[in-house]
Amino acid sequence: MLFMGGCAYKNEAINLHAYKGEYSGEIAPKNKTVYLRSVKDMRTSQKTIGYIMKDGAKYQSFYSDADFANKYKEGLNYALDIAGFRPVSNPNDATVVMDVMIKNIELVYNDKNFDKNLKGEIEIEVVLDRGQKVTTQSFRQKASKWIAPSYNSKDIEPFLYTLFADSINDITSRLTNY
Repeated sequence: MLFMGGCAYKNEAINLHAYKGEYSGEIAPKNKTVYLRSVKDMRTSQKTIGYIMKDGAKYQSFYSDADFANKYKEGLNYALDIAGFRPVSNPNDATVVMDVMIKNIELVYNDKNFDKNLKGEIEIEVVLDRGQKVTTQSFRQKASKWIAPSYNSKDIEPFLYTLFADSINDITSRLTNY
């Protein structure tokens, strides 16, 4: 009897854990109120979050069943609270009204790279409305790192979480100065 063995890639849905309240940036001025009106996932494919590069071509896609809009809404509300913002339920009572659009989430794993073989980017657009003044701000969270050769999509979950948490912290920090 002959047994042939090999490593096949195990592609499972990638989970995104809830934001753990890691914000440690600047604190909002006293009595600054915020109303998070909406968080929308504007990506063409809301399940696909990246791919594996093999021999210079896209080999297999990474996917997630996570509701990124809801994860961002919960995470931003938590971070804004930590930063000293007072959430309000009526937009007329808010110093700032926020609308958040998730534009892109992309993770790329390349098993041929010997330095940083996992790269990621999250692109978010935030519209801030202060009555007479509306400002649109773009946020691009990029990171890369080396991970041991992987045959399981679950191995990139911590990297995705880091990008997610860093983007929430960046948005919150910039809002304290707005």
